[in-house]
Amino acid sequence: MSSRFNQDPNDPHDPHPWLEEKVYAKLRQRTVDLVRQSVDALCKGDQRISLTTVAAKSKELDIEGNGKGISESAILDNQEARAYYEQHRSWRGSARKRAKPLASSSPAQPPAVKSGRDEQRVRQRYLRMNKEALVERLLAVERTHAEQQERWLAQQDEVLTWRLRAEAAEECLRLPHQQEHGLLKYSEPDRS
Repeated sequence: MSSRFNQDPNDPHDPHPWLEEKVYAKLRQRTVDLVRQSVDALCKGDQRISLTTVAAKSKELDIEGNGKGISESAILDNQEARAYYEQHRSWRGSARKRAKPLASSSPAQPPAVKSGRDEQRVRQRYLRMNKEALVERLLAVERTHAEQQERWLAQQDEVLTWRLRAEAAEECLRLPHQQEHGLLKYSEPDRS
């Protein structure tokens, strides 16, 4: 991100080119000088070099600005100052790579879910996933749920069909048995 101090001096959108020469260039150079002095002083004292320590040291060394020093954002916004700071900073980043986002490829079916799983651990895993992976997982779960719902409904239809057939068959078997044993009473039709 650039600030007003990093703007291109040839930028035609700059409303006041004279400010670049008389104000901004001097402020940029002041920042560079204070960063160099602060970093060099911290190096001599074998101290940790970070944005915070450089900004604090610049307040000690800033005689012209009455101890005002420079801010961390001024270091980051000034390309030359930032390059010098990054060249000397103590923190270099870890050699190990950061964990990759989970579920980079979306399986056709989500993995089986055990009923006794540790939900807090699962929650943390989901929080580490990026938005795209979560959307893919949600779509897979919804797709699986819809398929299982359709399968369940088809099975229930089949169960109902077989139940109705069984009841009809039982009724058919009951009728001849009842007629044989005289259990079935026929009502005489009314002949009046």
